[in-house]
Order: sequence, then structure tokens, then C-alpha cells
Amino acid sequence: MKKNFIIVGQGIAGSVLSFLLMQCGKTVLVIDENKVFTASKVAAGLYNPIVFKRIVKSWMVDEVLPATNQIYAEMEQLFKLKFHHKRSIVKLFVSEEERTFWLSKATQPELAPYLTNATDAQYMLEEIQNNFSCAFVKQSGNVDIPVMLEGMKEYLIWKGAYKQEKFDFNDLKLNSESVTWKDIEAQKIIFCEGYHATRNPYFSYLPFLLTKGEVLIIRIKNYNTENVVNKGVFIMPLGNDLYKVGATYEWNDLSEFPSEKGKSDLLSKLQHVLKIPFEIVEHQAGIRPTVKDRRPLLGIHPKHAQIGIFNGMGTKAILLAPYFAQQYVAFLEGNCELHPEVDIKRYATLWKD
Repeated sequence: MKKNFIIVGQGIAGSVLSFLLMQCGKTVLVIDENKVFTASKVAAGLYNPIVFKRIVKSWMVDEVLPATNQIYAEMEQLFKLKFHHKRSIVKLFVSEEERTFWLSKATQPELAPYLTNATDAQYMLEEIQNNFSCAFVKQSGNVDIPVMLEGMKEYLIWKGAYKQEKFDFNDLKLNSESVTWKDIEAQKIIFCEGYHATRNPYFSYLPFLLTKGEVLIIRIKNYNTENVVNKGVFIMPLGNDLYKVGATYEWNDLSEFPSEKGKSDLLSKLQHVLKIPFEIVEHQAGIRPTVKDRRPLLGIHPKHAQIGIFNGMGTKAILLAPYFAQQYVAFLEGNCELHPEVDIKRYATLWKD
């Protein structure tokens, strides 16, 4: 059997890339182990156009946000699902100085589309500790990633383009201008395998700096908001009185299992936000494929033109994947060059034959 592309991994990156390739008329086979907990499945899918620490725009947000809205809308329409939710992020200030700094930033023309220039000292006073007022981020939201991934999986199965299996490199053979995996021949194989790329014999030279993230699913009664509240942690609505709380950043303990330390850190921060009782329903963890320079990893292997990578989206995968998948598809068709900040050629000196 022949395909245009074999895609390894059906997380956020692999799903969006395979969707766009198929929309362009390409044939794909997606190979995925379908583990219960992965970084994609655990992630909140929250996107924020603002970096709170300095109150500046997120990298390339003006360019990537339109693609985020467009591609997820197209996927929703095709799958007949709703998983993209536009929500304001409520930034709770921790001091009067932080409130003043926000207001000074909100008047700047480049930030005005994303920040409200007024604060609210009365917002949810009974439920949260709104001691220094709050303000709102515009053009933010979240993608219900499990729903999106399941919709994509069902679509791939319907198209005969999905194989649930742990990928084994021993099954991969390189031909002069193609690859063969078992009985499937393809022009190229693209690896979208998240943090497992650190064990990929073709791309392990790339400087991944993995981070473990942990989240809690909690139940809160009488806490009625569709917004995401942020103060050290985020509290994001899931429906039916359930909320996702996150997230931690751990660089040393890279096990895939939730830790007591992660749980304790989240609870400590959560108690500085909520005034009302809550119940812990679930504790989850995943390993993010973050990169040393915090930029995605896209490109073709330095020696093997049949092997590519689309990875390294890290904590901003849900925001970055649609734009860069569009660019990567155009690149694969020879219609453009990759953005230099994401092209793996920037790490050419690290590769050794």
C-alpha cells in the first residue's frame, strides 16, 4: 500500500498536521499508541495571547491566532463536534503596583486588542480572593483536547488512515526516495511523537529540555463562570461543576506519574485563589516536549530527505500548531521556506553522522 505521508503520533501536532495534509488531498497513515495519559491529553488546551510576567504579546501571536481560529473551526465543522471555546482570562492582581502596570500596558496600541483597559474590584468577591482588583484578557480561550483528538481519530479510522500501535524503528526501512513501514510505502515519514523524540535515533540530537506538567480536576459547587481565573494557577471550566487547575513545571522528575509534590504545589496556590470549598476528582501528569530555546522543531533530517519532524510546541502547542502546520505543509510541497526560528537547521552543528 502506498501513502504520501506516514505520521508518527496523534497528539496535538500530529492531529493538526495530518488534518491539513488530508485537506490538501494527501494520503496519510497515522501511527499512534493511544496511551491514556499523554502531554496532549492532560493539557488544558488553554491559549493566552499575553505573557503575564512582563505583560507583552506572546511570540508571533498576531500571526498565529488567525490560524488557530480558522483551523479549529474547520475541524469542528468536519467532525460535527464543539471543542474550541472562546473564553476571557481573568487576571487577578497580587498588588496595586501590578494593577497600575497592567493599566499602563493596556493603553499601548499593540496590546489594546488583547487587554481590557479597566479593572473590576467586584468580580466574584464571594468565591475568589479578588483583593487588588482584576482585568480581562481578550481573544483567549481553550480547546477541549481529548474531544478534538478523539474526533480526529474517528475521522482517520473512517478514512482508513489510522493504526493503533507502538512505533518500532526496526520496522522502518529507508529507500532511495521513500520509506517503508511494514507493508506501507510513503514519500516521507514525519515524527510528531512529543517527548519520545528524545529517543528517536534520527532526532535525538535536538536540544529538548523536557518539563513535566501536573494538573488537578476539581469539583466546585456554586462557582459559576465561563471565564478562566488566573493567579499563580489557572482555574478553567470543564462543565458539570468540574474545573481544571494547573499547571506545574518540573524539570527533574520526568516520570509520567502524578507526584505528591505537584499536588501540594497546586493546592497551595489554589488556596490563595478560592474562598469556597472544592473536591479533588483527579490528578494527572504529562511530559511536555519543550525545547531549550522555547521554539518549535520543524524540518527535514540533515541526511535523510524522507524523514521529517514536527514537534517541540511545548506549552503553547494548541496555539502554535495550526499556523506552523500550515507552513510545514507548504514547505513539504516546496512552496515556502520554514521560519528560521523553528527550522531545525538552526541546530545543524549538533548533528553528527
